[in-house]
Order: sequence, then C-alpha cells, then structure tokens
Amino acid sequence: MAKTIKIFLIDGEPNGLKTAELSNWVGQAIVIPRNKLKEIKQRSECNKPAVYFLVGKESEEALLPTSYIGEAENLWNRLSTHDSSKDFWQTAVAFVSKDNNLTKAHVRYLESRCLALAIQAKRFDLENGVESSLPSLSEADIAEMEEFLENLKLLLSALGYPILQGVISKEQKNISDPLFTCKGKDAVATGRMTNDGFVVYKDSTASSDISKAVIERNQKIIEKLLLNKYLEKSGNDLYIFVKDYVFNSPSAASDIILGNSTSGWKKWKTESGKTLEEVYKK
Repeated sequence: MAKTIKIFLIDGEPNGLKTAELSNWVGQAIVIPRNKLKEIKQRSECNKPAVYFLVGKESEEALLPTSYIGEAENLWNRLSTHDSSKDFWQTAVAFVSKDNNLTKAHVRYLESRCLALAIQAKRFDLENGVESSLPSLSEADIAEMEEFLENLKLLLSALGYPILQGVISKEQKNISDPLFTCKGKDAVATGRMTNDGFVVYKDSTASSDISKAVIERNQKIIEKLLLNKYLEKSGNDLYIFVKDYVFNSPSAASDIILGNSTSGWKKWKTESGKTLEEVYKK
C-alpha cells in the first residue's frame, strides 16, 4: 500500500534540519546535521525519548558509511554527549512519537531490534559492536513496537539511510530484476540491478590481471575491498568476493571483474543471453 511522506524543512535548507512523517503514523523522524545541533535544544520533539542513528564515515579508506544506533530518554541530552565523545558522525536521524507514547523500555526495544537488523543488513559499518538484549515488554507493546519499526525502516531508507535494509539476496526469484553473469577468461561473477546500485554476489570471482588503462583506478578499489574484507586472494590469478558488494554502476562492477575498461550494460548477461542493456533500456 502506497504511503505519503511529508517533509518539513525547518531551516529552509534541503540538506539542513528537517522533520519527516508517514501518513497515518504516530512516529516522526528528525534529521539533524551536526553543525545544527545547538539549534534543536529548545525543540519539543528533540527533548523526548528516541531511537537514533548517527551517520558518517570512519575514514577515507572505508568503503561503507558508518553508523551508531542508540536510544535516549532525552534526545538532545544524548546527542550533546555524542558531540563531545564521537568524532565520525555528521548527521543524526532520530525517531520519536508525536503522541508522546514512547517510553524508555520502548526505545530500548527499538534500539535492540534496529541493531540486530543493521548487523544482518551489512549496509553500514557499525560503531556499536555487539547486539543488545531486548527489554521485557507485554505482547501488546511488542506488537506496537514492531509496527513502529516497520514504518521506521521505510522512512529511514526513504531519507537516504538504508541502514536496516538488506541487499536483495541471490536466491530471491520472485522479483522483476533478474540475475546477470559477467564472464572473463577465468573470472565469473553473478550480480543484479537494485534500487541502490549493482550488487555483485558472494563467491563471484574477479581477475587479478589488470590492463594498464585501468590499473591505477582498479588497484585502489581492490585494495579497499581487500581491506574491508569484501575480497580475498584466490590463487595467483583471481580474487573472490566473500561478501555481497553494491557498486555504483554495472560498469564499475564489470571493470573490477574483467580487469579492464568495460561497458557493464553489454558485459552483464542473463542466463538466456540478454544483455543488461537489452533488459533495461530496450
């Protein structure tokens, strides 16, 4: 069922302070750039219990953005603490209840569930470390929080932070986006177009024989993939993907797989031989 998202630009800037809501939902998201932290101190929605996500990047070498997931009885107080103690983040995305019905136990439950989903999704590097235990809630409260969580997941991704949204699995069949294969002399990779980019699936292989035309660019990407444990060396001639990885484009993916400059729209093919271009552009 389609849902309407309402976004209010608090300071009139598209990448500034804003609130976001879904139709027929008691929850509300608040997006807070770190440099605007002082401006939210007196806002009522920022002095409530909340589950929140700090988002940034740990280092320039990191392939994935970093997130920290937390809960607070008073959002402003907790974010002020993180401003002094955590360096990596640039933005906080928090979720509160418009009807003030979230309690400390509720936001602890949401934090624990969000952390478990984020670990499973593997879309962001997490500052938290281990999963947290679920607090004791009644069946009615659990049902209410699970409904809150579903809307939170949807709105968080719609705002551009798919922290809890896993990549479509290789085994998933009943979707409109088919599997594609890219083959080189020895390398063979499987991937799929997704809403977030082109995903290359675990167990795909990539050539370690790289042409001069792309060697500088490819080596930088491969070094990051190795450092972040997405790739491992497999013999003398190949790398193997040990985790799914989402590339920005199919050509960026096929360049790494084949070791030269390529058109991913022509190199990725379905089982029946149709190119990516034929499936999506013709």
